[in-house]
Amino acid sequence: MPGRAVEAAAFIVLFAASGPACRRERKQEGPPYSAARGVVDRHCVGCHSERPTVPAFPIAPGGLVLDTADLMQQHAARIKLRVVQQRNMPLLNKSGMTDDERALIGAWVDSGAIGPRS
Repeated sequence: MPGRAVEAAAFIVLFAASGPACRRERKQEGPPYSAARGVVDRHCVGCHSERPTVPAFPIAPGGLVLDTADLMQQHAARIKLRVVQQRNMPLLNKSGMTDDERALIGAWVDSGAIGPRS
């Protein structure tokens, strides 16, 4: 049985090393969080906030709130899908998000969605 314990310990170490904490420790290769945060602040949190400022949305659409770095990181894949791939956010592009801003969001997500405490 000692062999099984060693195998289990090795699996746990490998599994833990492949998780989100490992990704956050890698070096920033893409745009910094502050740049991505700026785009989200300009174009997303008017609707996707605990307290939306856009009158048409008394609550965040789809329950998606992006007020904090942790929430941005948690929803990074969803943000990339809607902003970069589908290009259907911001809604009707009412806030005028540019192609460069979309590319920045995509690059931030692709580089690991690194946050300020990562």
